[in-house]
Amino acid sequence: MKGKIIQFIRSKDFKFIEEIGQGGTGRTVLLEDEIINERFVCKKYSPYYEEHKKIFFNNFKDEIKLLHLLNHKNIVRVFNYYLYPEEYTGYILMEFIKGKNITDFLKENPDKLNDIFRQTINGFVHLENSNILHRDIRPDNILISNEGIVKIIDFGFSKKIDFESDFDKSISLNWRYSPPNDFKEKKYDFKTELYFIGKMFEEIIVENDFQNFRYKDLLKNIVVIDYDNRVSSFFDLNRKMISELTSEISFSKEEKAIYQKFADGLENIFSNIDVDAEYITDISNIIREIQEVHRNSILEDNIQNQNRLARCFIKGNFRYWKNREIKVDTVYDFSKFLSSSSKERQKVILNNLWQRLDKIDRHDPSEEDDLPF
Repeated sequence: MKGKIIQFIRSKDFKFIEEIGQGGTGRTVLLEDEIINERFVCKKYSPYYEEHKKIFFNNFKDEIKLLHLLNHKNIVRVFNYYLYPEEYTGYILMEFIKGKNITDFLKENPDKLNDIFRQTINGFVHLENSNILHRDIRPDNILISNEGIVKIIDFGFSKKIDFESDFDKSISLNWRYSPPNDFKEKKYDFKTELYFIGKMFEEIIVENDFQNFRYKDLLKNIVVIDYDNRVSSFFDLNRKMISELTSEISFSKEEKAIYQKFADGLENIFSNIDVDAEYITDISNIIREIQEVHRNSILEDNIQNQNRLARCFIKGNFRYWKNREIKVDTVYDFSKFLSSSSKERQKVILNNLWQRLDKIDRHDPSEEDDLPF
Protein backbone atom coordinates (compact mmCIF):
# COMPACT_ATOMS: atom_id res chain seq x y z
CA MET A 1 0.00 0.00 0.00
CA LYS A 2 2.84 2.38 0.86
CA GLY A 3 3.81 4.45 -2.18
CA LYS A 4 0.69 3.48 -4.11
CA ILE A 5 -0.96 6.26 -6.10
CA ILE A 6 -4.44 6.91 -4.71
CA GLN A 7 -6.93 8.10 -7.31
CA PHE A 8 -10.35 9.61 -6.62
CA ILE A 9 -12.32 8.90 -9.78
CA ARG A 10 -15.41 10.85 -8.71
CA SER A 11 -15.28 14.40 -10.01
CA LYS A 12 -16.30 17.34 -7.84
CA ASP A 13 -18.64 19.84 -9.43
CA PHE A 14 -18.84 23.56 -8.74
CA LYS A 15 -21.51 26.04 -9.75
CA PHE A 16 -20.28 29.04 -11.75
CA ILE A 17 -21.33 32.30 -10.06
CA GLU A 18 -19.58 35.11 -11.90
CA GLU A 19 -16.47 36.32 -13.66
CA ILE A 20 -14.10 38.20 -11.34
CA GLY A 21 -11.39 39.31 -13.71
CA GLN A 22 -9.12 38.63 -16.65
CA GLY A 23 -5.43 39.45 -16.49
CA GLY A 24 -2.28 38.92 -18.47
CA THR A 25 -1.68 35.50 -16.90
CA GLY A 26 -5.19 34.12 -16.74
CA ARG A 27 -8.82 34.25 -15.75
CA THR A 28 -10.40 34.38 -12.28
CA VAL A 29 -13.96 33.28 -11.53
CA LEU A 30 -16.20 32.76 -8.50
CA LEU A 31 -17.49 29.22 -7.93
CA GLU A 32 -19.80 27.65 -5.37
CA ASP A 33 -19.70 24.22 -3.75
CA GLU A 34 -23.41 23.54 -3.31
CA ILE A 35 -22.84 20.62 -0.93
CA ILE A 36 -21.21 22.76 1.76
CA ASN A 37 -22.71 26.09 0.60
CA GLU A 38 -19.27 27.68 0.31
CA ARG A 39 -17.87 29.93 -2.39
CA PHE A 40 -14.32 29.83 -3.72
CA VAL A 41 -12.19 31.93 -6.03
CA CYS A 42 -10.82 29.85 -8.88
CA LYS A 43 -7.79 31.18 -10.73
CA LYS A 44 -6.98 29.66 -14.12
CA TYR A 45 -3.48 29.94 -15.49
CA SER A 46 -3.92 30.98 -19.11
CA PRO A 47 -1.53 33.69 -20.37
CA TYR A 48 -2.81 36.14 -22.95
CA TYR A 49 0.05 35.30 -25.31
CA GLU A 50 0.13 31.62 -26.25
CA GLU A 51 3.93 31.60 -26.47
CA HIS A 52 4.12 32.50 -22.76
CA LYS A 53 2.02 29.52 -21.67
CA LYS A 54 4.84 26.99 -21.50
CA ILE A 55 7.48 29.48 -20.38
CA PHE A 56 5.63 30.65 -17.25
CA PHE A 57 3.88 27.40 -16.30
CA ASN A 58 6.56 26.69 -13.69
CA ASN A 59 5.90 30.13 -12.17
CA PHE A 60 2.27 29.13 -11.76
CA LYS A 61 3.30 25.91 -9.99
CA ASP A 62 5.64 27.95 -7.78
CA GLU A 63 2.70 30.15 -6.74
CA ILE A 64 0.81 27.03 -5.61
CA LYS A 65 3.82 25.83 -3.61
CA LEU A 66 4.28 29.23 -1.97
CA LEU A 67 0.65 29.54 -0.95
CA HIS A 68 0.66 26.06 0.57
CA LEU A 69 3.62 27.12 2.74
CA LEU A 70 1.60 29.95 4.25
CA ASN A 71 -0.88 29.64 7.09
CA HIS A 72 -1.83 33.01 8.53
CA LYS A 73 -5.15 34.77 9.03
CA ASN A 74 -3.95 37.82 7.06
CA ILE A 75 -2.93 35.79 3.99
CA VAL A 76 -5.36 34.25 1.51
CA ARG A 77 -5.79 30.48 1.92
CA VAL A 78 -5.44 27.86 -0.82
CA PHE A 79 -7.80 24.88 -0.61
CA ASN A 80 -6.90 22.85 -3.68
CA TYR A 81 -5.31 22.91 -7.11
CA TYR A 82 -5.72 21.08 -10.42
CA LEU A 83 -2.86 20.82 -12.91
CA TYR A 84 -3.03 19.94 -16.61
CA PRO A 85 0.69 19.78 -17.48
CA GLU A 86 0.09 18.43 -20.97
CA GLU A 87 -1.83 21.65 -21.70
CA TYR A 88 0.51 23.86 -19.63
CA THR A 89 -2.40 25.12 -17.60
CA GLY A 90 -4.06 24.63 -14.23
CA TYR A 91 -6.41 25.99 -11.58
CA ILE A 92 -6.04 27.17 -7.98
CA LEU A 93 -9.03 27.04 -5.64
CA MET A 94 -8.71 29.79 -3.05
CA GLU A 95 -10.54 31.46 -0.20
CA PHE A 96 -13.27 33.85 -1.33
CA ILE A 97 -12.97 37.17 0.47
CA LYS A 98 -16.15 39.21 0.72
CA GLY A 99 -14.90 42.76 1.03
CA LYS A 100 -13.03 45.60 -0.65
CA ASN A 101 -9.49 46.62 -1.44
CA ILE A 102 -7.66 48.53 1.27
CA THR A 103 -8.14 51.97 -0.31
CA ASP A 104 -11.90 51.68 -0.73
CA PHE A 105 -12.35 50.09 2.71
CA LEU A 106 -10.45 52.82 4.55
CA LYS A 107 -12.31 55.59 2.71
CA GLU A 108 -15.50 54.20 4.23
CA ASN A 109 -13.96 53.15 7.57
CA PRO A 110 -11.32 55.74 8.55
CA ASP A 111 -11.62 54.70 12.21
CA LYS A 112 -10.12 51.31 11.26
CA LEU A 113 -6.89 52.81 9.86
CA ASN A 114 -4.58 51.87 12.74
CA ASP A 115 -5.96 48.35 13.06
CA ILE A 116 -5.64 47.74 9.30
CA PHE A 117 -2.04 48.98 9.40
CA ARG A 118 -1.20 46.60 12.27
CA GLN A 119 -2.84 43.64 10.53
CA THR A 120 -1.03 44.37 7.27
CA ILE A 121 2.33 44.49 9.04
CA ASN A 122 1.51 41.22 10.85
CA GLY A 123 0.80 39.53 7.52
CA PHE A 124 4.10 40.71 6.06
CA VAL A 125 5.97 39.67 9.22
CA HIS A 126 4.74 36.14 8.46
CA LEU A 127 5.89 36.40 4.83
CA GLU A 128 9.26 37.68 6.04
CA ASN A 129 9.59 34.80 8.52
CA SER A 130 8.77 32.41 5.65
CA ASN A 131 11.39 34.10 3.41
CA ILE A 132 8.77 34.97 0.79
CA LEU A 133 8.83 38.26 -1.10
CA HIS A 134 5.45 39.37 -2.44
CA ARG A 135 6.84 41.78 -5.10
CA ASP A 136 3.48 43.14 -6.25
CA ILE A 137 2.39 45.48 -3.46
CA ARG A 138 -0.59 47.64 -4.40
CA PRO A 139 -4.08 48.33 -2.98
CA ASP A 140 -5.83 45.72 -5.13
CA ASN A 141 -3.65 43.02 -3.57
CA ILE A 142 -4.53 43.98 0.01
CA LEU A 143 -8.19 43.12 0.60
CA ILE A 144 -10.25 43.78 3.71
CA SER A 145 -13.08 41.37 4.47
CA ASN A 146 -16.50 42.53 5.61
CA GLU A 147 -15.40 41.48 9.11
CA GLY A 148 -12.42 43.86 8.95
CA ILE A 149 -9.74 41.19 8.43
CA VAL A 150 -6.78 42.03 6.17
CA LYS A 151 -6.09 39.46 3.45
CA ILE A 152 -2.93 39.65 1.33
CA ILE A 153 -3.61 38.13 -2.09
CA ASP A 154 -2.08 37.50 -5.53
CA PHE A 155 1.25 35.74 -5.11
CA GLY A 156 1.78 35.24 -8.83
CA PHE A 157 5.02 37.24 -8.82
CA SER A 158 6.23 36.11 -5.41
CA LYS A 159 9.56 34.49 -4.75
CA LYS A 160 10.88 32.31 -1.96
CA ILE A 161 14.33 33.39 -0.87
CA ASP A 162 16.70 30.62 0.14
CA PHE A 163 19.99 32.44 -0.13
CA GLU A 164 20.97 36.03 0.44
CA SER A 165 22.31 36.32 -3.11
CA ASP A 166 18.78 35.77 -4.46
CA PHE A 167 17.76 39.20 -3.24
CA ASP A 168 19.84 40.88 -5.93
CA LYS A 169 18.08 38.89 -8.67
CA SER A 170 14.55 39.96 -7.70
CA ILE A 171 12.64 42.14 -10.13
CA SER A 172 10.39 44.86 -8.77
CA LEU A 173 6.86 45.22 -10.04
CA ASN A 174 5.85 48.10 -7.76
CA TRP A 175 6.11 50.96 -10.24
CA ARG A 176 2.93 52.53 -8.85
CA TYR A 177 5.11 54.32 -6.28
CA SER A 178 8.34 56.28 -6.67
CA PRO A 179 11.22 53.79 -6.45
CA PRO A 180 13.68 53.81 -3.54
CA ASN A 181 17.45 53.97 -3.90
CA ASP A 182 17.51 50.18 -3.56
CA PHE A 183 16.85 49.94 -7.30
CA LYS A 184 20.04 51.79 -8.18
CA GLU A 185 21.91 48.82 -6.71
CA LYS A 186 19.47 46.33 -8.29
CA LYS A 187 18.41 45.34 -4.80
CA TYR A 188 14.98 44.12 -3.72
CA ASP A 189 14.49 42.56 -0.30
CA PHE A 190 12.16 42.84 2.69
CA LYS A 191 13.31 46.39 3.43
CA THR A 192 12.20 47.26 -0.10
CA GLU A 193 8.80 45.64 0.51
CA LEU A 194 8.56 47.63 3.74
CA TYR A 195 9.14 50.82 1.75
CA PHE A 196 6.30 50.03 -0.67
CA ILE A 197 3.89 49.15 2.14
CA GLY A 198 4.74 52.51 3.70
CA LYS A 199 4.21 54.36 0.41
CA MET A 200 0.83 52.68 -0.03
CA PHE A 201 -0.35 53.79 3.42
CA GLU A 202 1.18 57.24 2.94
CA GLU A 203 -0.83 57.67 -0.27
CA ILE A 204 -4.08 56.56 1.41
CA ILE A 205 -3.52 58.87 4.40
CA VAL A 206 -2.62 61.93 2.30
CA GLU A 207 -5.40 61.50 -0.28
CA ASN A 208 -8.05 61.16 2.43
CA ASP A 209 -6.49 63.68 4.83
CA PHE A 210 -6.64 61.16 7.68
CA GLN A 211 -5.58 62.74 10.99
CA ASN A 212 -6.03 59.71 13.24
CA PHE A 213 -2.95 57.69 12.23
CA ARG A 214 -0.99 56.89 15.39
CA TYR A 215 2.18 55.58 13.72
CA LYS A 216 3.24 58.75 11.87
CA ASP A 217 6.83 58.70 13.12
CA LEU A 218 7.24 55.03 12.25
CA LEU A 219 5.78 55.64 8.79
CA LYS A 220 8.39 58.34 8.17
CA ASN A 221 11.10 55.80 8.98
CA ILE A 222 9.86 53.20 6.50
CA VAL A 223 9.30 55.47 3.48
CA VAL A 224 12.88 56.74 3.62
CA ILE A 225 14.31 56.50 0.10
CA ASP A 226 17.80 55.70 1.39
CA TYR A 227 18.07 51.96 2.06
CA ASP A 228 20.49 52.18 5.00
CA ASN A 229 18.36 54.66 6.95
CA ARG A 230 15.13 52.68 6.69
CA VAL A 231 13.66 50.42 9.41
CA SER A 232 15.49 47.12 8.98
CA SER A 233 12.59 44.64 8.77
CA PHE A 234 8.87 44.05 9.25
CA PHE A 235 9.75 42.24 12.47
CA ASP A 236 11.60 45.27 13.86
CA LEU A 237 8.75 47.57 12.82
CA ASN A 238 6.29 45.27 14.58
CA ARG A 239 8.38 45.40 17.76
CA LYS A 240 8.40 49.19 17.66
CA MET A 241 4.61 49.20 17.27
CA ILE A 242 4.19 46.81 20.19
CA SER A 243 6.46 49.00 22.34
CA GLU A 244 4.06 51.89 21.81
CA LEU A 245 1.27 49.75 23.28
CA THR A 246 3.12 49.26 26.55
CA SER A 247 2.06 52.60 27.99
CA GLU A 248 -1.61 51.75 27.38
CA ILE A 249 -1.65 48.26 28.91
CA SER A 250 -1.29 47.47 32.60
CA PHE A 251 -0.55 44.22 34.44
CA SER A 252 -1.28 43.27 38.03
CA LYS A 253 1.48 42.47 40.54
CA GLU A 254 0.56 38.79 40.32
CA GLU A 255 0.79 38.82 36.52
CA LYS A 256 4.15 40.58 36.62
CA ALA A 257 5.44 38.01 39.12
CA ILE A 258 4.34 35.12 36.86
CA TYR A 259 6.02 36.71 33.84
CA GLN A 260 9.25 37.61 35.65
CA LYS A 261 9.67 34.15 37.17
CA PHE A 262 9.30 32.52 33.76
CA ALA A 263 11.45 35.11 31.94
CA ASP A 264 14.23 34.69 34.52
CA GLY A 265 14.16 30.92 34.04
CA LEU A 266 14.06 31.12 30.24
CA GLU A 267 16.89 33.64 30.03
CA ASN A 268 18.97 31.51 32.40
CA ILE A 269 18.72 28.47 30.09
CA PHE A 270 20.65 30.03 27.20
CA SER A 271 24.42 30.14 26.85
CA ASN A 272 24.35 31.97 23.49
CA ILE A 273 22.26 32.32 20.34
CA ASP A 274 23.49 32.36 16.73
CA VAL A 275 23.45 35.80 15.12
CA ASP A 276 21.18 34.62 12.30
CA ALA A 277 18.63 32.93 14.59
CA GLU A 278 15.17 34.51 14.65
CA TYR A 279 12.45 34.96 17.25
CA ILE A 280 9.23 33.05 16.64
CA THR A 281 6.31 35.45 16.25
CA ASP A 282 3.29 33.13 15.97
CA ILE A 283 1.80 33.46 19.46
CA SER A 284 -0.78 30.70 19.02
CA ASN A 285 2.00 28.29 18.01
CA ILE A 286 4.14 29.40 20.97
CA ILE A 287 1.26 28.68 23.35
CA ARG A 288 0.69 25.21 21.83
CA GLU A 289 4.38 24.34 22.11
CA ILE A 290 4.67 25.56 25.72
CA GLN A 291 1.61 23.52 26.67
CA GLU A 292 3.19 20.45 25.05
CA VAL A 293 6.43 21.02 26.98
CA HIS A 294 4.39 21.20 30.18
CA ARG A 295 2.42 18.03 29.40
CA ASN A 296 5.63 16.10 28.78
CA SER A 297 6.91 17.00 32.27
CA ILE A 298 3.65 17.12 34.21
CA LEU A 299 4.74 14.45 36.73
CA GLU A 300 8.13 16.08 37.34
CA ASP A 301 9.26 19.02 39.46
CA ASN A 302 11.42 20.48 36.68
CA ILE A 303 11.05 20.71 32.90
CA GLN A 304 12.79 17.69 31.36
CA ASN A 305 13.61 19.21 27.98
CA GLN A 306 15.07 22.71 28.13
CA ASN A 307 15.91 22.53 24.42
CA ARG A 308 12.24 22.02 23.52
CA LEU A 309 11.24 24.94 25.73
CA ALA A 310 13.87 27.21 24.15
CA ARG A 311 12.63 26.25 20.68
CA CYS A 312 9.21 27.60 21.57
CA PHE A 313 10.78 31.04 21.11
CA ILE A 314 13.86 30.65 18.87
CA LYS A 315 14.10 29.51 15.25
CA GLY A 316 17.73 28.70 14.55
CA ASN A 317 20.76 27.49 16.46
CA PHE A 318 21.60 28.22 20.08
CA ARG A 319 23.45 26.66 22.99
CA TYR A 320 21.91 26.07 26.40
CA TRP A 321 22.84 24.86 29.89
CA LYS A 322 21.48 21.38 30.57
CA ASN A 323 22.05 21.70 34.31
CA ARG A 324 19.95 24.86 34.71
CA GLU A 325 16.42 24.00 35.68
CA ILE A 326 13.05 25.68 35.36
CA LYS A 327 10.09 24.54 37.43
CA VAL A 328 7.12 22.82 35.78
CA ASP A 329 4.75 25.03 37.77
CA THR A 330 6.53 28.13 36.47
CA VAL A 331 5.94 27.04 32.87
CA TYR A 332 2.32 26.11 33.60
CA ASP A 333 1.55 29.46 35.26
CA PHE A 334 3.11 31.39 32.37
CA SER A 335 1.29 29.29 29.75
CA LYS A 336 -2.03 29.94 31.48
CA PHE A 337 -1.25 33.67 31.83
CA LEU A 338 -0.24 34.03 28.17
CA SER A 339 -3.14 32.03 26.71
CA SER A 340 -5.75 33.88 28.79
CA SER A 341 -4.46 37.34 27.85
CA SER A 342 -5.94 39.49 25.10
CA LYS A 343 -4.10 39.65 21.77
CA GLU A 344 -2.69 43.08 22.54
CA ARG A 345 -1.44 41.95 25.96
CA GLN A 346 0.07 38.83 24.38
CA LYS A 347 2.08 41.03 22.01
CA VAL A 348 3.42 43.10 24.91
CA ILE A 349 4.33 39.95 26.88
CA LEU A 350 6.16 38.45 23.91
CA ASN A 351 7.95 41.71 23.14
CA ASN A 352 9.21 41.83 26.73
CA LEU A 353 10.51 38.27 26.39
CA TRP A 354 12.33 39.26 23.19
CA GLN A 355 13.99 42.10 25.09
CA ARG A 356 15.18 39.57 27.66
CA LEU A 357 16.55 37.34 24.92
CA ASP A 358 18.22 40.36 23.25
CA LYS A 359 20.61 40.45 26.23
CA ILE A 360 21.94 36.94 25.59
CA ASP A 361 25.35 36.69 23.89
CA ARG A 362 25.24 36.24 20.11
CA HIS A 363 27.43 33.62 18.47
CA ASP A 364 28.76 34.07 14.92
CA PRO A 365 29.54 30.64 13.36
CA SER A 366 31.51 32.32 10.56
CA GLU A 367 34.17 33.34 13.07
CA GLU A 368 34.96 29.73 13.96
CA ASP A 369 38.13 28.14 12.54
CA ASP A 370 38.17 25.00 10.39
CA LEU A 371 39.79 22.77 13.02
CA PRO A 372 37.74 19.65 13.86
CA PHE A 373 38.10 20.31 17.64
